[in-house]
Amino acid sequence: MNPINEIAMKLLMALSLSYSADTGLPAVNTQELICLAKNTYFESRAESMQGKMATANVVRNRVESPDFPNSYCGVIKEGPVRESWKTRKDPNLPAEQRIYIPRKHRCQFSWWCDGEKDTIWIQYMNGTHIEANMTAWRDSVNVALMILNGQTKDNTNGSLYYYAHNLVYPHWAEEYQTVKVVGNHTFMKP
Repeated sequence: MNPINEIAMKLLMALSLSYSADTGLPAVNTQELICLAKNTYFESRAESMQGKMATANVVRNRVESPDFPNSYCGVIKEGPVRESWKTRKDPNLPAEQRIYIPRKHRCQFSWWCDGEKDTIWIQYMNGTHIEANMTAWRDSVNVALMILNGQTKDNTNGSLYYYAHNLVYPHWAEEYQTVKVVGNHTFMKP
């Protein structure tokens, strides 16, 4: 893990422990928290808290739907994968040691398979904080904690899909009903 992401993960853990202590709720699954917080950050970091809640609620709605994986990480990482050349060249390597990479531009959430490094830039290399990113990460972690603890109402009315309407109009949008627009995202369901 690079030093920038390491700092972001330390902030995540501190917020998680503080949240648990403040609310009296049990600690949540760390892997699920990381998956949901990262997805919220990369999908909606420039959105309001309502926008962040909406994108996170779509993930929760998918977890609760029989048509999608039943975990947050499973939903976020859903899509075709290919084996890394690093492990593919060794036929004797056990299955649990093989590395799989998402196929570029073929997954459910664009940040997961866009081929870019998923770095949460909360500070520059010289240690200076990037306030907007720090706030967006903190908000994303708090949203993930509230979603995982069932402390939020679904502000998407059961939406299972969304897209950033200021950037794209996906081919699949015609197949679904528009439920709501929150910030720069259009939320849809079958």
